[in-house]
Amino acid sequence: MWNKIVWVSAVVLLLSSCSSKKKLLKGADLKAENELTIKDNTREAKKNSLRDLFLTNLNYSTFSGKAKMRLDLGKDNYDVTSTIRIEKDKRIWISISATLGIEVARVLITPDSVQILNKFQSEYMVKPFDYLYRFASPDLTFGNLQDLLLANLSVNLLSDIDQVNFKQDSMSVQLDGKLNELDFLYKLNNNNRPYQFRLAQLSKKQLLEANYGEYAMASGQEFPMLLKMIISDGRQEIKTEINFNKVTFNEPVEMPFSVSSRYKVIR
Repeated sequence: MWNKIVWVSAVVLLLSSCSSKKKLLKGADLKAENELTIKDNTREAKKNSLRDLFLTNLNYSTFSGKAKMRLDLGKDNYDVTSTIRIEKDKRIWISISATLGIEVARVLITPDSVQILNKFQSEYMVKPFDYLYRFASPDLTFGNLQDLLLANLSVNLLSDIDQVNFKQDSMSVQLDGKLNELDFLYKLNNNNRPYQFRLAQLSKKQLLEANYGEYAMASGQEFPMLLKMIISDGRQEIKTEINFNKVTFNEPVEMPFSVSSRYKVIR
């Protein structure tokens, strides 16, 4: 599932107001008034708990973030910088720069298409969004990619209340369940924000794990400035670390994306 999508989602994620004075949230800050108590796993209780949890998702119309990234492909490691911009439910735009700030790639993802400009090799790839279904479950949506980047709970994964289970201990709340062939797991901190997300298709030994850390306040919302990802298909493993140094919400964003006539088109 993840073998080739890695190059779309590693370009999506790597490749894939908070300034330099961001306030990191330490243990004492994570005791929030939003802390959830799971009483039981009855249908009504789960429904009420999910309603409360969705209220802690980031509320935004646009997002812009600058980050340093490290991609580990086993024998090869790459350090890059990137700008990630999101117009909710419409577009994800990513610019990737290597040494000396030279832009090497640009990505534009919409609910209908995936476009990648490889500036290093002067190539332009354009595919329909459902191209991803060749390598991932058809349950994967554009919204899931947004949620993965921003540490939001995905509504479609949690839509079947009968397939969702809650667990709670002194440290966290866990949600696990199944959507068709996908098994998922969320682990939430005491502010009900994810610190780990796992998505697996066990029959194919395919796994995506995201770990979120260094939560900070950005535009009055709790955002993880650190994202570590592992993508595995049983044969190869790719690791990505994204360290945001500046993020903003609900400000106008530009997403320039033009293709030179000299680029080779790959369809």
